[in-house]
Amino acid sequence: MNKTRRLFVGIPLSAPLRKRLTQEMQDWPKEAVLRTAPENLHVTLFFLGFVREENVADVCLRVGEVCQSIESFELVFNGMRLMESDASPKMIWLSGEPSDALRLLREAVEKEFSSFVTEKKIYRPHVTLAKIKKSKWLKLDEKPQLKEKLFIIEPVDTVAVFESLSLEGKRRYEQIDTFALS
Repeated sequence: MNKTRRLFVGIPLSAPLRKRLTQEMQDWPKEAVLRTAPENLHVTLFFLGFVREENVADVCLRVGEVCQSIESFELVFNGMRLMESDASPKMIWLSGEPSDALRLLREAVEKEFSSFVTEKKIYRPHVTLAKIKKSKWLKLDEKPQLKEKLFIIEPVDTVAVFESLSLEGKRRYEQIDTFALS
């Protein structure tokens, strides 16, 4: 039997930003919101899906090669948003602004793994802060106030290959390998 691992390429967030986001989320009602664990906060660049165990080292090697040609840059986050809509909320995102540097990085990764592309989607940089329990959210008398206007600059100098695991019913994103940008 071939073992597979669920992988994606992403940008790990700095400890100060993870701490700040965790503080922002602490008052959100637990009954209506599944907050992302601090260690799981990241920006997804490219979802690879299920990769056979024997191909994991090659994936890491290829991501490392891509990173050698990309310069470090800054990501700008501009606010928290309900995703989908107010009437049908699914998630709370920290939204990032598109940038040429981020586009170049994503395109380089996507090109390297073009065989994994199933459909082209518009890419919006973001951090998933929480998943919403819709029926309970809609019943809240008072919805949490999201900081719709924020200005956070996050330096991006590493990219990671993450494995998405389910441990004891909880989602966990483990960094398999990290690569410095040039």
